[in-house]
Amino acid sequence: MKKYFAAFFSTMLILALSACNNVETSMQNTANNTIQNDDIQTNITSDFATQAQKNMENATEITLDCAFGKMTGIYSGETKNNIPHGKGKFVSQNQNQRGWYYEGDFVEGHFEGTGKTVFENGQIQQGTYIKDIWHPNTIQFFEFMQTLPGSDFIINQKARTILTAEKNYFPAQYSEIPSNLIDKNIHYEDIIKNSDEYGDKFISISDLAISTFSTFSITENPEGLTELRGVYIEAFSDKGENYALYYRGNIEELKETSIIETSVGIPLGTMNKTDSSGTEKTYVVLAVSNISLQPEKTE
Repeated sequence: MKKYFAAFFSTMLILALSACNNVETSMQNTANNTIQNDDIQTNITSDFATQAQKNMENATEITLDCAFGKMTGIYSGETKNNIPHGKGKFVSQNQNQRGWYYEGDFVEGHFEGTGKTVFENGQIQQGTYIKDIWHPNTIQFFEFMQTLPGSDFIINQKARTILTAEKNYFPAQYSEIPSNLIDKNIHYEDIIKNSDEYGDKFISISDLAISTFSTFSITENPEGLTELRGVYIEAFSDKGENYALYYRGNIEELKETSIIETSVGIPLGTMNKTDSSGTEKTYVVLAVSNISLQPEKTE
């Protein structure tokens, strides 16, 4: 589905997420079929569409009035008064002719309940839908983060366990995290050597400078809900430690010149990235619970 992005989003991330967009204005259709929309005729065939439509019995062309716009595609499944209601599958594509489909629960023509959206580029949004909008839980949010271009990391099993259990800590205020869950003895070098051993405890890091950051919505977000927004930050310490921080929510005061006073989070793993000079750097990846910024100096 379409994603809306704020400033400072990296080029690769923009390209990939926009490739997942489900549409703003739509000309959707079935494979090997032609649909007329706003006097523009489009012939669409794709391997993805062919695979998506397998085992869709009695599929019919339909236009859904979704929260993010009218979507034309094909539907197979249960109906009520000739509109999707119950279990079903809807196959469509975005304005760039990139395919996607939603499969799951429908209520009166809307994605409502449990379902998943699968995009042509392989990304998947799975979980709860409310009036067409995906509302991921904590683990689903960070699972989606690891599918974004440039996010070459795998959530280790210990982190996966705590992300599944501790839903209220992402995000959370520093004081809400029990002190027994924060391990002050875990350091950057430890995680770099064996990242799978760390993920069941929070760590706290301080005094990080920001090299780049981006803010974005992870899915359609017509109501501007904070829970559907995310922040990605690459930051480094004066010791040469590199961190990739993923935060659920929005940090309005965040700037490129900001200094992170404290960041508390769960180590998810590590990833390697090559900077503009061709130097490869290893990042410790954190699912961030809380970020506090140093107050800006005023003259």
